[in-house]
Amino acid sequence: MKVLDTPKTADLRNDSFINKLAIVASMSGLLFGYDTGVVSGAIVYMRVQMDLSPFQVEVVVSSTILAAAFSSFWGHHIMDKYGRKFTLMVASSIFIVGSIIMGASFGPYHKGLTMMVIGRITVGIAIGLASEAGPLYISECAPPPLRGKLTTLFNIAVVGGQVFAAILCGALSYLPWSYNWRLMLAFGAFPALGQLLGFLSLPISPAWLVLQGKEEEAEIVLRQIRMIPVQQNEDGEIIPDPVQKELKEIVDEFEESKKKQHVSLFRLWTAYPSIRRAMILGCSLWAVSQLAGINTIMYYGASIVRKAGLGGDRSFDIWITVPLYFMQLVGIIICYNIIDRWGRRPTLLFSMTLVLIGLLTIGTGFATDNGILTIIGMVCYLFAFGVGLSTMPYTMNAEIYPTEYRGVCVAQSTGVFWATNFVVSLTFLTLARVLGNAGVFFLYAGIVFVSEIYFYFVVPETSGLSLHEIQAIFEQKPEESVGLSDTSTDGIETTEYGSTDVSPDVSSSPAERKLPMFV
Repeated sequence: MKVLDTPKTADLRNDSFINKLAIVASMSGLLFGYDTGVVSGAIVYMRVQMDLSPFQVEVVVSSTILAAAFSSFWGHHIMDKYGRKFTLMVASSIFIVGSIIMGASFGPYHKGLTMMVIGRITVGIAIGLASEAGPLYISECAPPPLRGKLTTLFNIAVVGGQVFAAILCGALSYLPWSYNWRLMLAFGAFPALGQLLGFLSLPISPAWLVLQGKEEEAEIVLRQIRMIPVQQNEDGEIIPDPVQKELKEIVDEFEESKKKQHVSLFRLWTAYPSIRRAMILGCSLWAVSQLAGINTIMYYGASIVRKAGLGGDRSFDIWITVPLYFMQLVGIIICYNIIDRWGRRPTLLFSMTLVLIGLLTIGTGFATDNGILTIIGMVCYLFAFGVGLSTMPYTMNAEIYPTEYRGVCVAQSTGVFWATNFVVSLTFLTLARVLGNAGVFFLYAGIVFVSEIYFYFVVPETSGLSLHEIQAIFEQKPEESVGLSDTSTDGIETTEYGSTDVSPDVSSSPAERKLPMFV
């Protein structure tokens, strides 16, 4: 695989290349979001034309999720052997094939349904690979001061894809029912093709190159991304620069993790407390984000609007989801601008508080047959979810694991995401029949309430730290790592890249460290 040459000019303030890299990689999120949003609109027509039962609807929706869970859990083998970039290009290609299969689901009832499920599974395999490789590729290429913002782009793309899918479904809803939903599903091939072509001009992850023992090539890539060429003094000696320091940190982290040797996932859980702490946190973040019920609204948004008593014709039901999805996008854009200033921890806890309020409002709206209150709750919920709970699992899972085991750990946590996503999407309609519409959302609210208390005690602050420094947090005892974020300016210094860097004050006692919220 080709590595780009060292740039001939440098500008520390020129982020154009890293922005391009992040945007192209984030298109994996757009594909995920598009599939999530498009099935909400397409299923409105598909279930009528194919005469699908509620269980068959759940199978069509959840088959993608189950396939994504499988591919994400085993995708680390491809990521570690062939690289993050290669994995993303493979995912784009598979998504194109899956979109075509879904769009071509013609034929008698059983044949058409079978083709649809095959297409959904194919797309799910692609989404599972991309959902773990995309944020990881961005995180390993981004400078520490920009890592939070750039990984947030992935989540912006997810929700942007959902909004775009809702708009497209609304526009295509006026076409004949016999093929409008097929066009909705097949259109996903176009952004996948765009991402595939975009990756042709992007470099390989420098961290992955270090894993392969290609340190010289890793330095070339880092200089390409950072726009910092090799500089020499009058005696011809190379002048030390931030790239060399960053490369040394990557190499040191890799060498340190190599001492643990290649071990099984079971051994990672049982033999290494620091890695176990990180894995528990990463898996918990993903599980809670899904158990909060977000994809019940994403997958069944139009159906929920109809249940709230505000539905009109099917086109109206689809169009009304556009502003709802857009509110989550607004929340994520706000998160993009505050995640590195507020920090991961306070942003997450603030978001979960608002999510809890939104879920209680939705449940109350259903309990009192107040459709307007239900919609207000959905708006509050989606906005709040976008502000933090939507983004933090992507950001923190991409930065809290050691280099040597980052692939398998991210794959595991992403597998938890898809597994809980599958459970929630497969059980929503059934739970709604058993508990009632209000009962389901009160159940989700209870999960969020308990989870916020848990995260208050276990989530550390990682904003502004290098990946190497983050590992030091998890080497400490859990009670020492919780309070590492202080909203004051103590311990903040300017990095070589011109931004502030928050260094953990490991010299102070846990009692002296202030929690960023509620204390």
